[in-house]
Amino acid sequence: MKRLKPKPLVGFLLNPFGKYPRYIGYDGNEIVVQAGYAVTAGLRELSASPIVESGFWGASLRLQLDEQPVQLLKGVRQKEALVFSDKIRLDWEAINQADFERSRAAIDTLLLEIAQLSDPATYPAACVVSPIVERARGLDQSLLSKLPQQALGDVQRDQIGKIQTFVQNAQHDRQQAIAAFEERQLVEWSDFFDTFESNPLTPEQRKSIVADEDATLILAGAGSGKTSVITAKAGYLLKSGARKPEEVLLLAFASAAAKEMSERIEEKCGEPLEARTFHSLAYDIIGTVEGSKPALAAHATDDKAYLALIRDILKALVKTASEVSKSIVGWFSYTRLDEKAPFGYCKAPMPPIVPLK
Repeated sequence: MKRLKPKPLVGFLLNPFGKYPRYIGYDGNEIVVQAGYAVTAGLRELSASPIVESGFWGASLRLQLDEQPVQLLKGVRQKEALVFSDKIRLDWEAINQADFERSRAAIDTLLLEIAQLSDPATYPAACVVSPIVERARGLDQSLLSKLPQQALGDVQRDQIGKIQTFVQNAQHDRQQAIAAFEERQLVEWSDFFDTFESNPLTPEQRKSIVADEDATLILAGAGSGKTSVITAKAGYLLKSGARKPEEVLLLAFASAAAKEMSERIEEKCGEPLEARTFHSLAYDIIGTVEGSKPALAAHATDDKAYLALIRDILKALVKTASEVSKSIVGWFSYTRLDEKAPFGYCKAPMPPIVPLK
């Protein structure tokens, strides 16, 4: 082990009570600081490069170890101190750079994914970006934040900075990526949105279609074009290649609406996609799980039987519940009448005026 010691007389004069180290040793792997007690540390525990300072009584060597006070060896020969500190510094830089390069594949992958967010080829949904953020945060906590910046080169420090900045601003970066992607898609697919329906889709409808978040809630009133949005979104996903037909589940409440959506998608996109009702999907799931499908009641598939069932229920309520009976009779008596404007009623013709004789 190579040891750096103060000059004998100077060392005694500068450190008579042993407050400072008596020597510092280094064997290529570990640093030993011998003062009142010995402190042993590996190169990875060195938080900064050794510093040599000139003084009247000789040079001083300053070492900063993790979670340790600064170790200051006074009264050493400057030339010996410079050689000693250079050896530690070169080995310290080499071991930290080697740690960095061992994670090169993970670092390069993260840097590429972060760069792609500035011009995303696909919608940067949370399920896509969140794993990137988690990997970046994990790498920063386990390695990057522990590497002394001074031990690394400019390129390595720049790469670490990009990853750490991304971890801090991930949500903002994702929102910017979403805005960039949507803006490009709205321009690229404008002809599709103009011609998918008889009238061009509105800006709000178009934005609802290109949004491909993990879960997207669209609020729309009656007659505002909900079916058009759902159908156009399915067509957009298929034609853009974002999804395959077997990856799209298209559901409607009524069988007529499901049939209409299927026909419209195939007509506009040339892609067969079966839209289904919630009930038919659930019925098939039951059949798959149980091994056979249960028998359906007659009114489930027969409109006449369904109307007869409703009629029988209403009759029973009228006979057995007086308050319900009044509500039902009132509804049929008034609610079902066509509403007319005040001037829409015909006036009875006035009788002819007969002159008096």
